[in-house]
Amino acid sequence: MRYVIIFLFVLIMSSSHAQSPDDFYNKSLAAYENNNIDSALNLINEALAIDSNNVSYYDLKGLIHEDLQEFQLAYEIYTQALNRFQSDSYIYSKRGLLLQKVGEYDYSLEDLTYAMKYAESDSIYYLNLTNRAVTKYHKRDFESSYEDLINAYKFDSTDIAVLTNLGAVCEEINDPDNAIMYLLKAIEVDSTYYPAYGNLGFLYQESGDYNKAIDMFNKVLEFDPSEPYGYSNRSYNWMKIGNTDLALKDIEKSIELFPENSYAYRTRALIYIELGDYSKSCQDLQKALDLGFTTNYGTEVINLQKEYCH
Repeated sequence: MRYVIIFLFVLIMSSSHAQSPDDFYNKSLAAYENNNIDSALNLINEALAIDSNNVSYYDLKGLIHEDLQEFQLAYEIYTQALNRFQSDSYIYSKRGLLLQKVGEYDYSLEDLTYAMKYAESDSIYYLNLTNRAVTKYHKRDFESSYEDLINAYKFDSTDIAVLTNLGAVCEEINDPDNAIMYLLKAIEVDSTYYPAYGNLGFLYQESGDYNKAIDMFNKVLEFDPSEPYGYSNRSYNWMKIGNTDLALKDIEKSIELFPENSYAYRTRALIYIELGDYSKSCQDLQKALDLGFTTNYGTEVINLQKEYCH
């Protein structure tokens, strides 16, 4: 599974309105940063009850609901904000990325395009352009994703997200040489940036150089031992060189770390097929479908079901 990278605004917008709601806001933000999520939600509700015309309050409340996995509520909060602040690039971006997260890609594209329209600066415009390219990537609209990324690359040829995503998209449009070039450039910019190693590993995997791919995924796990994609991708390559014991160990670790990853269940299904355990394989293929594999990655799992599950 390739890495595609989104860049989020990492600072909550500042507030300069009346002192009393500001106090609630600041206390809510402090509680959120200390992982006191319930307290943070109560406090931001107090701020909004006093002042419902401060976009910062909606922003923080939406973020809290996202952390609580309450995506519908987060969507409603961002929508309320946009009803009041109809030209706010930041909130369009937040709602667009939320819609991307839950797989509503067409609506995500609309919001990220509006975020670009109302962008206050070139850097914000191109940040949203990069994020829109990721949504297009998830829609499997690789050519259009590539166009967005090339435009972002022209603006900043050292942007880590752009370089990493270009590597992923170039692989999808059958341009492996440029894929490798962009990923190596990303490593030149930051030699500790593990998603670039991960995507290089995927390229080596696709070319059949499984041992070199394992080396790249070892690098990923060296920088982040809790990275689930590092384990799932390395697992596949262990399987391809015949080491099903290590393959099964890695994929179990990946699923433990990220049980919602449909790609990991597809990989474990392939390992079970290698082991001749078609019953377990078919269970995992169905799990992969239930978690949305086809939407994100195509028809491979459906085809495997037709071949092995009767």
